[in-house]
Amino acid sequence: MTFAPSAAPALTNRLLWLVFATALSIRLAYVLGLYLGVGPEALTANDSIAYSSGAGLILDQGVGAWQVDLMPLYMLFLAAHYAIQGTVDPLFPVLTQCALDALTAVMVGLIAGRLDHKLALPAGLFAALCPSLIITAGIIYTDSLFLFFATAALFGAQRWLQRPGWDWAAVLGLALGLALLTRVMMAPWALGLLVALPLGALMLRRFDSRAPLQMGLVALLCAGLQTPVLVRNAVDFDSFGLTAQSGSHALYWIAPLVREAVDGTPQEEGAAELQERFDATAAGAETNPFRRSNAMSAYALDELGRFGLGAIAKSWTIGAAINLGAPAVILSPPITALPRTGFYDTPGAGKGEKIVNFLFANDNPVYAWILLVSLVGLALARLAQLGGVVSLARRGREVRVALLLLLGWVAFILLINGPIASAKYRLPIEPAMAVFFAQGFRVFVERWRGRARPIFRRRF
Repeated sequence: MTFAPSAAPALTNRLLWLVFATALSIRLAYVLGLYLGVGPEALTANDSIAYSSGAGLILDQGVGAWQVDLMPLYMLFLAAHYAIQGTVDPLFPVLTQCALDALTAVMVGLIAGRLDHKLALPAGLFAALCPSLIITAGIIYTDSLFLFFATAALFGAQRWLQRPGWDWAAVLGLALGLALLTRVMMAPWALGLLVALPLGALMLRRFDSRAPLQMGLVALLCAGLQTPVLVRNAVDFDSFGLTAQSGSHALYWIAPLVREAVDGTPQEEGAAELQERFDATAAGAETNPFRRSNAMSAYALDELGRFGLGAIAKSWTIGAAINLGAPAVILSPPITALPRTGFYDTPGAGKGEKIVNFLFANDNPVYAWILLVSLVGLALARLAQLGGVVSLARRGREVRVALLLLLGWVAFILLINGPIASAKYRLPIEPAMAVFFAQGFRVFVERWRGRARPIFRRRF
C-alpha cells in the first residue's frame, strides 16, 4: 500500500499499515469474542435470516435465484463463503467483512489525505475506532460490503475532480456499480454524480470535452454491472426494475412513520392497518411482485398525500436527527438482546416524548445507562465534526469542492433514509464524518496550542 504524494510527508506506509492493523485487530477481537463467548447467533440479527436464505437459494438453485426484493451481490458473497466452508456459519463471511472494513478505514484516510496530509492519520484512526463500523462489520448485514464500495466511489469521485481522466472514471463506475449491486439505494446518487462531477470540474477549471465522455464511461460501467439483474427480472417477472422492494418500504415504513409524526400512531400499528386496507383492494391480490410493489407504492403515495408536505418534512427532520444522534453501541447484539421495550414500541404522544421516555423511563436501567453515556460521547464527536465542516469551508476552492461532495453524500443518505431512524442507517456517512472529525480535532489541538484563529469568527 502506498499513499498519494500529497500525503507522503505526514503519513508513511508504516502509519497507513497502522490504520489497517488497528482497524482489523479491533474488529477481529470484537467478532471472535462474541462468537466464542455467545455463539454464532451473536453475529446475526433479524435481517440476517433473509440474506442467508438468499445465499441458500443461490447454492441450491443457481446464481439467478435470489429474492426479488434484494440486490444479489451480498447474497453471492455469502454463498461463496458458505460453499467454501461447507456450512452455513456466519463466522467466515464476518471475518471477511472485518478485513473489508479495515480497508474502508484506509480509504477514509486516503480521502482525508487528499484534502490535507495532516488529516489522513486521524481520519483513518477515527474510522478504525468508529463503533458503528465495528459493530456492523460483525453482523450478517449488507452494510459493510456496501460501505466498502460506497467509500471507494467517494474516493474515485474525489480523485476524478482533482485529475479528470479515464482511469478514475473507470474506478468510479465500477465502485458505483458494485455498490448498486449490493443496495438499490445507490441508484439516485450514481445518477446525480453524472451531473455534479462535471459541474465540480467547471468550478475547478478542469472541465474539457472529455468530461462528458468519461461520465458516459461511469454510466456504462455502473449500468452494465446491473445487466444480470435486469435480464433476470425481465425474463421471470416482465419487469425492468432492479428490485420489488420499494412498495413494501413505502407502505410499511415511510407512510406509517409520517403518520406517527402527525398523530402519534405507532409505526407497527399503522403498518398493520395499511397492510389490511391494501390487501382488501384488487391490487392486494396481485401475484407478480413487481406489479404488486408498484401498486403498494401508489397506495402509499396516496396515503402520504393525506398528510401534506408539512408532515412529511417534519418526519424527515425527526428521522435525520435520530439517525445523526442515535448511538451505534445499541446495534451490538449483546446490547440489543437486553430485555427492554424497543424505540418504536415506546409509549409517547410524539417522537419527542418517545425519545424522552426511551432514554429516561426505559424499563431496563442498564440499557438506559449505556445509551446515555454513548450519547455524551456522540455529542462531543458531532461538535468536533461541525467545527471541522466550518473550518474546511474556509479553505481554498479545491477543498471546498471536495467538502461539497462529502456534504452532498451526507445529505443524500439522510434524505434517502427519510423518517426511518437508527444508527444502522447512518453508516454510509461515517467516512465523511471521519474526515470532518479529523479537521475539527486538528483545529482543536491547534487552538489549544494557541496557533489557530477561532473557526466561527470569520464570515464566509
